[in-house]
Amino acid sequence: MSLAVSGSQGQASVEISNGDFEYVFSAQLPSGGSVFGTTVPLETIGVTNGIFKVKVIDAQGETQYTAAFGKCDLNCCIAKKLETILDCDCSCKKCNSDLLTAERVQLLILGIEADLAQIGSDTEKNAAFYTTAERKYAKALELCSDDCGCSC
Repeated sequence: MSLAVSGSQGQASVEISNGDFEYVFSAQLPSGGSVFGTTVPLETIGVTNGIFKVKVIDAQGETQYTAAFGKCDLNCCIAKKLETILDCDCSCKKCNSDLLTAERVQLLILGIEADLAQIGSDTEKNAAFYTTAERKYAKALELCSDDCGCSC
């Protein structure tokens, strides 16, 4: 995960969480509104997919929020569903369920990205956006499982 952090000059605390996983580190923010940049390997956090909540508290105690979305597992799901479609001819209906699942997962990904793009300074609204994004992510994972039953 690539982070660009700005705020009041001095020591800042950066918290990244995803479910039960949490990673906290300190960053020395530069002066003049410059940006502190770093890369955090997702393995360091303990999980590589899902909704990542990011909270930064700068030297003056100002808190900023953002989020990131690890979607490699969902992209792989879509790719696998599309692989099965490649062997079907244009009039074949047996591949429709895989195509519908891939479309639904893609729409959920877009919905998650739209939710996370709205994260800001209002913690109550953020909680709602995080919750909605997590519900959409869980639904996408459910659709990707072979026993979802959503294609009935």
